[in-house]
Amino acid sequence: MARQPVQARARAKYDAIFKAAGELFAEQGFAQTTVDQILERAGSLSRGSLYNLWKDKDELAYTIVTESLIMDSITPATPRLQSVVDASILLAVLTPHVTVIKAANRLATEQGKAFFGYLWRTYIPLITELMTQARDLGELKPGVEPADWATLWVDAWVGLDLRFRENYDELATAVDRLNQQMVHCVATPETTAKLQVSVGRGHELIHTSQHADAYYTSVQEHLKDKRGPVDTPTATN
Repeated sequence: MARQPVQARARAKYDAIFKAAGELFAEQGFAQTTVDQILERAGSLSRGSLYNLWKDKDELAYTIVTESLIMDSITPATPRLQSVVDASILLAVLTPHVTVIKAANRLATEQGKAFFGYLWRTYIPLITELMTQARDLGELKPGVEPADWATLWVDAWVGLDLRFRENYDELATAVDRLNQQMVHCVATPETTAKLQVSVGRGHELIHTSQHADAYYTSVQEHLKDKRGPVDTPTATN
């Protein structure tokens, strides 16, 4: 695993390489990204700067995946099924705006690598546990098997991520529709009436995420790009 730097100068190099790699992996995938490209974008750093922190490009990519695809923001809610919805919609809202999450999603579908399937391996057990708790609390319809439906929910999310990578702005709306259908299938009517299932719910949760700063910065940059450059008035005689 990556060697976390202690000194400020080494930490700055770590952050620069991590950011540059995330951008390139998100843009062109693992195979098309070279170490030299990463180092150039990181500020023309030396190869030693990278290899002092990571064994190779694979380990760097694995670090991006493991540090980005985490359910850090999801706490047990009431109904418990709300936590499952929250995990799904928050990730969908963050993905278009947070480069390292886009990179992690793409890397996690790179077959033949250690990080392939990391999203499945991480989220399915957690969603299974939440849905098991929901079943024990009487929130699920009779016959709903938590492990089977957790797997289906995560698999469907990954499918939507793949489908909308060329137009990520539509991902959250698509995941909103997915969540509504899943809730309709698994939740009792009483539970359904209590759930918040909307894109707005995802936006409400952003401030709880470790990626919140990156999200807000990206949104501001996007708004600035849409407004375009501001003309500076010229003095007239």
